[in-house]
Amino acid sequence: STQSTGEPTMYLYDIDGDSIVQRRSISLSASCEEIFYSPDGAFLAGAGRGRSPLLLDVTADYKPVIHCWSSSAALKTCSFSPDSRLVAFGGIDTNILVGNVQQPMDSPVKIIRAHPLGTINRVRWCDENTLVSTGSDCQVRQFTVTF
Repeated sequence: STQSTGEPTMYLYDIDGDSIVQRRSISLSASCEEIFYSPDGAFLAGAGRGRSPLLLDVTADYKPVIHCWSSSAALKTCSFSPDSRLVAFGGIDTNILVGNVQQPMDSPVKIIRAHPLGTINRVRWCDENTLVSTGSDCQVRQFTVTF
């Protein structure tokens, strides 16, 4: 959503019986097109029109976790590994960023030209070290990620 100031804002809600109650709003630097909670519920990741991935620490009142990761173009997709340790982001620049949420100040691993003929549409984890991506190049690719 966008506030009247033009700033993108994420709204989080709780379901309370038959009611939906707004819990909080979070101002964003860019709109998110895809968001996911980590499987353990400790983090919230988002990808959208911005070049910097969104990663918030739910346990620390939704405090931003990463400040130095960036892509050369807008990010479209994100996903957590099943153990919630790794997060992957894919974008229109054909690259994938993979980072360890427990070491957010470390630079992410970059899979350069993961889909050299087009945008990365989705990234999803098969297990703790296997990442699968789809692209507008009509290909499905699999990567083994180790830190």
